[in-house]
Amino acid sequence: MIIHCKQCATKFRFKDELMAGDGVWVRCSRCGHEFFEINTRPGAFTVPVKEQAAKAKQEPATAPKPLTPADVISPPDPPPPKPAEGIKPQAAVMPPAEEEEAEDEEEVERPRASFWTPGRLVAYSILVFLVVGSVYFWLNPGITRDVLNFVSPGTGDRVLGPVPKASPVTAVGGINFTEVKERFTKSTASGDLLVISGLAVNEYEYPVGKVKLRGKILDNTGKLLGEVETFAGNLLTDEEMNRLSDKEILAELQKPEGSDMPNTGIRSRASIPFMIVFMNPPKEVDEFIIELIGVERAPAAN
Repeated sequence: MIIHCKQCATKFRFKDELMAGDGVWVRCSRCGHEFFEINTRPGAFTVPVKEQAAKAKQEPATAPKPLTPADVISPPDPPPPKPAEGIKPQAAVMPPAEEEEAEDEEEVERPRASFWTPGRLVAYSILVFLVVGSVYFWLNPGITRDVLNFVSPGTGDRVLGPVPKASPVTAVGGINFTEVKERFTKSTASGDLLVISGLAVNEYEYPVGKVKLRGKILDNTGKLLGEVETFAGNLLTDEEMNRLSDKEILAELQKPEGSDMPNTGIRSRASIPFMIVFMNPPKEVDEFIIELIGVERAPAAN
């Protein structure tokens, strides 16, 4: 059984066979306190007080064997009455002993499993790849069209509309257009963009400047769907078109003197780049036309 000192609460293990009658007197070897430990065993026989006193006179009380430390705390019991006739058995001295650890040890906190398990790493990698790929194809509809047509011929044209067909460009007044290309892109600020670019070649025998162009888009019946005017020598990068509004894009392309290349003093047989941008072109676009609408003769270089 388990007992503990009523004074300092030191815990001890007491052999059941040493417990008799109502209980025994013991003395704590740690603090020296003497106390009476009540016999709490079920079915314990209680010796009458008179018989206990007579027995105490006849047989001297003997100290129990040394107690061993306990690791279970028993609830405190009320102090029992001392034996009658002032007879007090010799208190058993409990030798000092180290306390054992309690059975209910504090639960050791288990380390949490890492959030980035191999399965989650693979899932998130696939998700990031899909998101990045979607944004890339969204910003480059021309590549998207080619990929869809490669997977299933005709799918890109059905989803994004047919590619505008380049009609013969108009060369008026000795200005020819070469290396003409068209492509689709997207802008966060302006939406879908149809970009037409190329070179304007001066076929005059003298220098020219302020070359002004007009771009037109038509459907398959020849109906005019839209037109834009611009000056040569003004170019925009995809990053600039992505952040500029439609009005800002048009303003950048309509600088007569040219912002990226001077639109003045273009020598004979020399060329100057140009760019025409259509904002949110209709899906019915089937072809485009480039026209020269203005050019000025530049002073001859000395």
